[in-house]
Amino acid sequence: MQNKNPNSLFGADINEYKENVNFNTLSRTVDFLYLRASGSASGKFRIDQKFIAFAKGSRQYKIPVGAYHYSVPSADLSTADSQCDGFISALQQGFGTGDYGDLFPVLDVEAPTNKSISTEQLLNWVNRFKRRFEAKTRRKLMLYTGTFFIQLYDDFFIPGRGHILKDMPLWIAMYVEIPGNPPYPPNIGGWTRWRIWQYTEKGNINGVDPPVDLNWGPNNIDYLRPPVNVRNFKATADRANIYASWSQNPDVDLSGYNLFVNGNYITTLNRKATSYIISKSKHGLSSSTPLEVCIEAFDFDGDFSKKRTCAVVPKLRGDNNEIDETEYTSPIA
Repeated sequence: MQNKNPNSLFGADINEYKENVNFNTLSRTVDFLYLRASGSASGKFRIDQKFIAFAKGSRQYKIPVGAYHYSVPSADLSTADSQCDGFISALQQGFGTGDYGDLFPVLDVEAPTNKSISTEQLLNWVNRFKRRFEAKTRRKLMLYTGTFFIQLYDDFFIPGRGHILKDMPLWIAMYVEIPGNPPYPPNIGGWTRWRIWQYTEKGNINGVDPPVDLNWGPNNIDYLRPPVNVRNFKATADRANIYASWSQNPDVDLSGYNLFVNGNYITTLNRKATSYIISKSKHGLSSSTPLEVCIEAFDFDGDFSKKRTCAVVPKLRGDNNEIDETEYTSPIA
């Protein structure tokens, strides 16, 4: 994998055991922050005792913040469902209803180390958690794990199926202070690049008592968060067409846009698009009723804008075209 570079963002991750956390100081110290939202290490699901307060403090000082769940995979795949649902609930308790954090939500997988389950059982469990989480939240899930753990579980490889998790953004733990470790993470588990590299668990920074887990991130925060909501969206209509226009998203990893009318998918457009004409007859749309036109951006990871931006085109009366100048964001069902 790659080494850090002069443009790599700098971040920390903390949990309830960290003392004297000063978010005002951290806002001047780190580019991003991860919090433990929940865990199952005790044998049952529990929310981190400081998560809600830490989430509030991070947001108060505008620190880009995300959260993770410390998982305990098992041969019983139904536990992936229960831990996933608990994590989704915890995130919303910390960040707000329908909000799963500024950055990728993360599944922390570093147990069991006794290999009490097979590699295939472990990876199937993670994959089930991932699919359920992404289907319920429309947010992309990142995987946290360590080079040691990937090696322990056969390079995360299943014969005949390959590296089934390699499409997940990777947060890799490999500590430079451990003798024998290479200077930066090697290619492993099907991954050739990390999105975050946790390079030490013995860090010392302003804003929290040591020791602290410290991380290198990507060159731009856009690679850790979903696209911003589309701005300056307008929709007008005549009897034949709807004319939609918007400002191009600034996200460096922008891939494109999806358009909808009355909640129904219309088309996908590339990242350079800033307008589109929707044929009413092609999509069975009427001029005699109001039409809600919405747009969302998506990035190369498959993450979507947190909310769709919408405009209402009123029904047409006589020969005049009606124009709605109101833009608003709509929660996604």
